[in-house]
Amino acid sequence: MIAFGVRYLAGYACATSLPLESAEWPVHPARVFMALAAAHFESGASPAEREALEWMEELDAPAMKAGLGVERAMVKTYVPVNDHHGGIAGRSRQEKAQRKVWLEDDTVFLIWQETPDASLRGALEELCSKVTRIGHSSSLVQMWVVGPGDEPKPNMIPAKKGQGMRVPGAGAMAELDTAFNAEGFRRFEQLSSEFERARGREKAALKTQLAEEFPSGKPEYRRPDLATWQNYAAPAEIDDAEPDEGPFDSNLIVLSKFSGKNLGLEGTLQLTGALRNAAMKASEYAGGPPEWLSGHERDGSPSKAPHAAFLPLAFVGDAYADGHLLGAAIALPRGIDEEELRRVLGPLFFDPETGAERRGEGTGIGVYNHYWRWELERETRERPPVALRAATWVGPSRNWASVTPVVLNHYPKKNREGDVERILREVFQTALLPEIDAIRIQSASAIEGAGHARSMPEFEDGGPGLCRYQTHVQVRFRRPVAGPVLVGRGRYRGYGLFRPTDGMEGKNA
Repeated sequence: MIAFGVRYLAGYACATSLPLESAEWPVHPARVFMALAAAHFESGASPAEREALEWMEELDAPAMKAGLGVERAMVKTYVPVNDHHGGIAGRSRQEKAQRKVWLEDDTVFLIWQETPDASLRGALEELCSKVTRIGHSSSLVQMWVVGPGDEPKPNMIPAKKGQGMRVPGAGAMAELDTAFNAEGFRRFEQLSSEFERARGREKAALKTQLAEEFPSGKPEYRRPDLATWQNYAAPAEIDDAEPDEGPFDSNLIVLSKFSGKNLGLEGTLQLTGALRNAAMKASEYAGGPPEWLSGHERDGSPSKAPHAAFLPLAFVGDAYADGHLLGAAIALPRGIDEEELRRVLGPLFFDPETGAERRGEGTGIGVYNHYWRWELERETRERPPVALRAATWVGPSRNWASVTPVVLNHYPKKNREGDVERILREVFQTALLPEIDAIRIQSASAIEGAGHARSMPEFEDGGPGLCRYQTHVQVRFRRPVAGPVLVGRGRYRGYGLFRPTDGMEGKNA
């Protein structure tokens, strides 16, 4: 076991959750990790420290012990900006606000169950001694490694639900390397120094070299983006019973729309089909799509195992919701090897030639048909819209309602009472989901903004002879289920997509 202590010397913490909405408390583990990494970069980048940080990034999220914090009234200040010259008096002022939290207890602890060897522990102790602030420059801290056997009992532990916090993950140091860009700064300073000393042709050559290597001038630090999230809750709030799991991994790959035509939920099949085509095309760099992506065996016959599902992420579940699409997601079957996943889908998110992530208009993930084109990018914002948060769609919960209608596996008998419910129960079994305790069939979705089943185009995949009967459904499972919950004949293309609800009663359940 190893634990870090962080004491806030001024009795308050100053760090802002982005976008600028609230003070961050308790401090996110990723912010502590970035403070350690900054101390490492700024003090000579010792190899031993680097090894310790790379060991840390592979650990599970830590438990924490933290007291309450009270956010103080925000005080606005106005600071000179740096893009105008003419002296301090001539510069324009830009409004800036720092959010502070007064602390009940000025010390917070981060606790990992893993135990480092003596050399790693020594490197971490050295790093902690170098950290002077976490968050804003006024948020001064003292940081140390807690002595063996003195680790405190946590009051916040990783959980399925609770307060979301950013945590470091595998690849965090590589991300911070890119953001810090130490090599770029060193190269720029070297060339600049040589340029200042040079004369004649040598000076002209160095000027050309500087322009080629640094066309935008001096490199800039990029704000690091460690966007791995973990929920935290008090131990007493965590249900000892683990939820049942469906066939899909709860870690959705969420993609947000960057540009393109507005589409409603009725455009689900167009969007999911275009995204699937893009994923299939990207997999060609790995020799073609595997069964878990294509949904077909090598001989071309339909796969009998769960495979990748492509989902619409719509603005629903709010009094003002209108069902327009904000993005899409890819749900993968459980148990796919991470290396296999990177090999097959990596080219969808990263340029295979440059390795640069596909982000932003013109360079994002392009999906399109004959009438429209979208640019998508991986969702990494700290506070994305609710529809673009994986937790919105995966629960766990006992109660779920369909956002897109469920397409039955076969037509119900007209004169057979209860036949639709019977087929729906079979549909959930076919989707490898636990037994249903209660079910409600309805023409319109129980989720605000999702609309009527008839407002969605018929699901025609598979040929004209297959069932096109579709309906909205509310269900209650006997135990909590971790989603995503996808059922019916159209579940791999965005139909039969459910969202957790608070209950089974009423329109807004």
